[in-house]
Amino acid sequence: MGETSDVTGTIIFNENGSVLSKASVLPVGVDGLTSDESREDGFLRRSSIQTSRFPDATFSINGTEGLDWPLPSEGSVSFTLLGNMTIRDVSKPVTLDAEAQFTGDSITATASTIITFDQFEMSKPSLAFILSVEGEIRLELDIQALVRKAS
Repeated sequence: MGETSDVTGTIIFNENGSVLSKASVLPVGVDGLTSDESREDGFLRRSSIQTSRFPDATFSINGTEGLDWPLPSEGSVSFTLLGNMTIRDVSKPVTLDAEAQFTGDSITATASTIITFDQFEMSKPSLAFILSVEGEIRLELDIQALVRKAS
């Protein structure tokens, strides 16, 4: 599993609870992606993701399913984030299953999905030191956010 802490972004809702998709983007810095196998990391960065040309992947959020509006101020909620993932120059629709804990104006959440190397036209590592690489990639975002009302 690879990890990066280079994730930022904003999700903006209008007064009716709909996501403003042009402003709701989560860029992920994949150039710093690391795992427990540095040689595999290098291959993924150089060949699969091509981070020298495409240092960021992005998740553009188009909407949610199962998320109440107005947002809750307390409790746990399961919902789905709908959007488009762009890796390199390939964009595909993706849904992320999310589990969120709301506490006042703070949100802690985990959102995840499964994508494939083929789906994003990436070459799969096939190096001698790697016994096998699954065709699937589990993407998981650990999110800490603040709810802010427009002024």
